[in-house]
Amino acid sequence: MKKNKKHPLISRLSLAALALPGLMQDANAGRVEETYNGDFQYGHYAEGNQRMEVDIFETALSAPIGKSMTASINLVRDVISGASPRYNKANAQGDVKQTLSGASITEQRDAISSGLTYYFDKAALGFGGGFSRENDYTSRYVSTNASIDLNNKLTTLNFGASGAFDIIEPTGREIIEPDGTDFKSSKLRSKTSQQYLLGVSQVIDKNSLIQSNVTFGYHSGYLADPYKLVYFVDQGLNPDVRPGEKFQWAWLTQYVRHFQQFNSAALHTDYRFYTDDWGVNSHTVDLSWHQPIADGWQVIPRFRYYSQDKADFYQPFFGAGQQAQVYSSDYRLASFGALSGGIKLSKEFTQIKSLSQLKFQAGIEYYDHKSSYQLGGNGSGSFDDFSYYLLTASVNAKF
Repeated sequence: MKKNKKHPLISRLSLAALALPGLMQDANAGRVEETYNGDFQYGHYAEGNQRMEVDIFETALSAPIGKSMTASINLVRDVISGASPRYNKANAQGDVKQTLSGASITEQRDAISSGLTYYFDKAALGFGGGFSRENDYTSRYVSTNASIDLNNKLTTLNFGASGAFDIIEPTGREIIEPDGTDFKSSKLRSKTSQQYLLGVSQVIDKNSLIQSNVTFGYHSGYLADPYKLVYFVDQGLNPDVRPGEKFQWAWLTQYVRHFQQFNSAALHTDYRFYTDDWGVNSHTVDLSWHQPIADGWQVIPRFRYYSQDKADFYQPFFGAGQQAQVYSSDYRLASFGALSGGIKLSKEFTQIKSLSQLKFQAGIEYYDHKSSYQLGGNGSGSFDDFSYYLLTASVNAKF
């Protein structure tokens, strides 16, 4: 089978929308937890209409080093198959149709990352790094983060910085489209990314906590997708061309409220605003309810809404006579909204010989992507609509 570039959902599944790997590692001040932790998680992602499918395998281990340090290691394997959108075309009536790659994509991504955190009495300092490799994409990153406790540990300041260095090497292949257009993708390309975080956590009272983070990112180099094409009515198909740099800014605020009267349940509410100099602005609202039941059981329903504006250089296709230095028809840069909801069930065991804790979790999430869900949207980009479901299962053991 042919091997193509990794599907964008890997970033979506593995990382926050703006955070680079390693930037958000936990670094809470205080004495290190003197337990050995082992986690394994499996996920299965499947889009509708027999598009992309992904199996995700992740293992994480952490261990104390003395009384002031913790070391961790994380291993991930993603196995991807299916079809992916490549370009859009319009018929004589102006109706847009999305063209897929065909069910020819097969890819595997392997990643490893590690971290080391040193704990002071009122502070913590962490360092990390990682490596990810697949058929045509290699990424390396380094990171550091720190936290400082103030106000009798009711206030915590958080800092983070990371840098990633990526090499993109599209598979050497010749693409002949139906209209005779000939493309070759074999040139080695690179990009670099920087990410900086400043945040604060504040205990309001015995039942509530608020946390707010500001994140800034800068990316430079090859930021286009070598497998995406753009249709010009009078020119045919052209490669995807994007600016050589991007500045990003995001603000995330989370409020957590504990309800003792509901068997120690907790409400988590998140709001995130994102903007970049490509013209993309987005809003995300995330709500979840953490409800303990009995005997270590807990159920967590969740709802999420997302809306974004299109990039300045995005169009589904370009009409006759249109000229542009940068252009893309990638659906990820279009204006759209998304609704998703899911539920997670967990069971914790605390009285097991040789284990201090054993926890099992299983969950399902459904995601619906539509142009009409965008704030103020009119549904004009409905040809890009799709949905997916995600199944997850995990086990965590503390020794």
